[in-house]
Amino acid sequence: MLRGNYGIYSARQNMLSQVGSITANGVQQQTIFLNTPIISSGVPGPTWPGIVTPSTGSCSDGVRTNPFPCFSGVRVFSRDYANPRIYTTNVAFEQELARDISMYFDFTHAKGVHLTRFLDYARTGNFAPFLGETMVASAVGKSLYRGFTVGMRKRFSRGYQFELNYALSKDIDDDSNERDPFTDRAFDFNNLQLDYALSDRDIRHRFNFYTNAELPGGFEANARVQARSAQPKSPNCAFRCADRNTLRKNNEFFSFDWRLQRPFRFGERLALIPIIEMFNTFNTVNSIDPTIASSLFNFDGYLRQGVGEPRIVQLALKFVF
Repeated sequence: MLRGNYGIYSARQNMLSQVGSITANGVQQQTIFLNTPIISSGVPGPTWPGIVTPSTGSCSDGVRTNPFPCFSGVRVFSRDYANPRIYTTNVAFEQELARDISMYFDFTHAKGVHLTRFLDYARTGNFAPFLGETMVASAVGKSLYRGFTVGMRKRFSRGYQFELNYALSKDIDDDSNERDPFTDRAFDFNNLQLDYALSDRDIRHRFNFYTNAELPGGFEANARVQARSAQPKSPNCAFRCADRNTLRKNNEFFSFDWRLQRPFRFGERLALIPIIEMFNTFNTVNSIDPTIASSLFNFDGYLRQGVGEPRIVQLALKFVF
């Protein structure tokens, strides 16, 4: 059986990106940042509990007067902003090898355009000394994902089922900031193409396997294997890297999990089920590196630090009614 589909998908902007342009717009609210060299030059900083309010005489270059306190930060949207858009193509082929057993091949191509990038125009120096951070949400980002999956599956029959698959993929973008609406990551503000490299999400190899089986004596068992290669990282750099994501983290992953249970049924509707299950059976270390952003300003679902979960054994008793 041969299947194929093509789609164009538009996304919404997340709330964190929008709220910055509403609150830190330089009118109702602004960010004020003074570092040590600025304070040492004689520019006074805010004094607690004094209230900082915009004043026309707060900052001047001798010709122009800034209506806001010196070094205020503002966040705005580009006038050419557009919502992110993804063009996706998928082709899949599945062939029956024997009764209830089939093999399948799947290829996915996904191109992203108008992806949001946060660019701090204060880096150009055009707004000095009036503004500090001048962050503009721009729709100039792009991405490209290509993935090929080969797998085999068996439908449940003769007391068992299983599925296994292997995926080879490559994920490229110029700014993996979809969960970090705070940081300008551009290495060269005038040449954003230099940031086009492996995505922070790129995982080159993935393998998955699971099975469910009915065993003699009324026992039921299932097992799962998950394995994946490491994610990219930049050498000696958190962001704004000349050689972005050219190395790999030490966060490759492997886990073998299983469950064994024996239902005791009372009539058609009641059952008492003792369960034993184990996660990370071989106690694999599975080190977890932090992503390129700090844990304070990163909301990625996979952001954890330290080592992975140790071997865990659980005993349970479930009553079904």
